[in-house]
Order: sequence, then structure tokens, then C-alpha cells
Amino acid sequence: TESDQYLFHKFANNNSQLPHRGKVISEKVKASELAKAYQSIKEEYGRLALNPSLKNKWQLLNSHPDGSEVSLLEHETDPYCPYVRMTSIMPGSIQDLWDFLSLDNWSETMSKIDPFYEGLSVLGEYRHRGIEMKLARKTLKRILSFGKRDFTFVSVSDQPQTDGTWVSGTVSVITDEFPRRSDYVRAFQDSI
Repeated sequence: TESDQYLFHKFANNNSQLPHRGKVISEKVKASELAKAYQSIKEEYGRLALNPSLKNKWQLLNSHPDGSEVSLLEHETDPYCPYVRMTSIMPGSIQDLWDFLSLDNWSETMSKIDPFYEGLSVLGEYRHRGIEMKLARKTLKRILSFGKRDFTFVSVSDQPQTDGTWVSGTVSVITDEFPRRSDYVRAFQDSI
């Protein structure tokens, strides 16, 4: 509801102690603001999920014959939103895999990895200090007892790291320019 959205913004903007999802950005979206939101999530993941000292704290949930694994790590400050790590050795070149996961190809590829995927709208493209970003909205079909989901996020293609690792990520954002669709539930998903 409108009052719920107001309270959510109030809590998010006042750095409340209550857990919240999504980075609040201005109505007039700026590349620098999106890059800052991405850097914030990237730093958080580096500290709370990708830190080598946490290697033994990941709980293996599922292992597949092809070597793929799904693991869980409790979030340090929000036990209701754990980190999920999926690892796999995939056939093909890095460029092939990068292209497979590119938003430009989601109409063909996403339904192969997410049976609830409904659609994607790219709302804008941005670049800031070597970081390429697309502001997008993803929708998911109804999942059993869960309503249809609406994600507004920034998809990021970052500069390769010094060791040659290619980095991408998504950051959930909240902006009045792209409010939740009225027949969907707003959902959040960050990744590095």
C-alpha cells in the first residue's frame, strides 16, 4: 500500500535498525548513484560473504553429479536473508557464459535456468568510471502460494579484476521513477 511504501522509504532513508532491502535512489536516476549502490553491495559481499576467513562457515545444501554445488551462509546482520552461493564448472568460453547471462539474451536464456521467469524490461543504460550498468525490471510468475514478483535492479558489468576475474552483479534499487507494479509483490535480489 502507499502507507507501507512510505514507511519502507522512511526506514531505508533513516538507516533504521530494521532490516530492509534495496538501495534507495533518487527519482531522476544518475549513473554515479547506481555505481555507488553497486560498490556498496560489492563491498558488503566482500566483507560478509566472499571473505576467505568465512570459507568454512558455508553450509553445503546440495551437490550434483556434475560438480555443481549450492551452499548457504547466514547473513551477519539479517538471519532472514542468507547468502546463497552456486558454483559450477560450465562448458564454453568465459565470453560464451558472459553472453548467456547477459540481459540482452534473457528472452532466450533465462527460462532455461528459472522456470518462473516471466519477462524483462530494460529501463535505462548507464556508464560510470568503466562500470557498465543497466537499470531493469524482471517479473516472475506466481510460485505456488507466492504472488507474482517484481524486481527493479541494476545489472552491472564491472571491469575485470587484477587477477583477470570477470565480475558482474545485480543491486536491487528503489526509485519513485519505477514503482512496484500494482499486481505484483516487490522482491529484492542482490548478487556479485
